[in-house]
Amino acid sequence: MIKINLLPREAGKKAAGAAAGPSGIHFNPMLVFTALLALLYVGAAGAFFWAYSAGSQANRAYQEVKNRKDKKQKEVERRKKELLEKSAELEDIERRYEVARALSPENRIYWSEKLNMLALARRDLAVYITKLTLSEKVDEVETPESVKRRQEHRDKKLPGPEPAPVKRPIINQSLTIEAIAYGRDAQEKLNNVVAFQNALKNLKWRRENGTIVRFLDGMNPEFGQLPQKVATVGGVEVMRFGFTVNAEPQTDRRPAAANAPASGGTKK
Repeated sequence: MIKINLLPREAGKKAAGAAAGPSGIHFNPMLVFTALLALLYVGAAGAFFWAYSAGSQANRAYQEVKNRKDKKQKEVERRKKELLEKSAELEDIERRYEVARALSPENRIYWSEKLNMLALARRDLAVYITKLTLSEKVDEVETPESVKRRQEHRDKKLPGPEPAPVKRPIINQSLTIEAIAYGRDAQEKLNNVVAFQNALKNLKWRRENGTIVRFLDGMNPEFGQLPQKVATVGGVEVMRFGFTVNAEPQTDRRPAAANAPASGGTKK
């Protein structure tokens, strides 16, 4: 028997294709969407874990740096405290040292030697010393190093109290000589007075080591004169006179450098 297909050719092909469907690959959109979500979740979780690990590592590094900084800061504070304590001790030592140095100045006056020169100067004159008076005045002048240190502390606004001034003593001494002069008349008495003072100004002395020194070494060559008057001693008419010899300021520094700060002291 002959069968006749009355359906169109295209429809027949689609039907044939539909019939073959169960044996092909099926496309499920829901499954693809779920897979994408899973990938996104895994990626987000990985990024979060990486960010958390990096943040934790940075936090640990920051904490370590902060701990080291705190430790160093404590060490700095401890050293600063020690430095301030040491500075106070050093200032006290410096003050004591300046005083000790002043006890042996470069231009020290040896008064025992000066007294021997006085006796030598009047040996050939009718002059007799009746009284010797040695006066002393000590001035304290701040050392240049101390001035510089305190000025630097003020200018730089350094921590801690301003350093105390360190002063060195400057010794000012004066020798007052009172004497009487004999003579047949007033002129001869006056000549003896003048001759005695000139003898002191020109007197030289040889020390045991051979060094030649002068009476005016370390002394002001200008003598301060005391009032003169005629008096009677043992029934003999004499002339009483006197004068003051000022020593140069005695200090541990050179006299040329010490004169300026010591000029404020009064001389007798």
